[in-house]
Amino acid sequence: MLVTRNKIPAFILKIAFFSLIIGCIYYYSGSHLSETAKLVEVKDDYLVIQSDTSNGGKIKKLYISSKSVIPSLVIGKEYFFVSDQRYFQRPYIRFVED
Repeated sequence: MLVTRNKIPAFILKIAFFSLIIGCIYYYSGSHLSETAKLVEVKDDYLVIQSDTSNGGKIKKLYISSKSVIPSLVIGKEYFFVSDQRYFQRPYIRFVED
């Protein structure tokens, strides 16, 4: 994969190529979780939800981003939450439905 005869430009091209590959893998990785859960609490930058309320439930924080689509919410009501979480980041809300 040696494009040039000079070692420094070839090294820089290899680093750029591998950085591009790793960046694409990171960008398209992550999980898009969806669940029906009860809204417990609303804060300025996140929502607290409780899933599976019949068994005590698991409490989770979903953070609000500029791309989140959130209608007006009522505490104690169940909603369908779709979140997005990439590696080394908090789970962010994609959208909420009744």
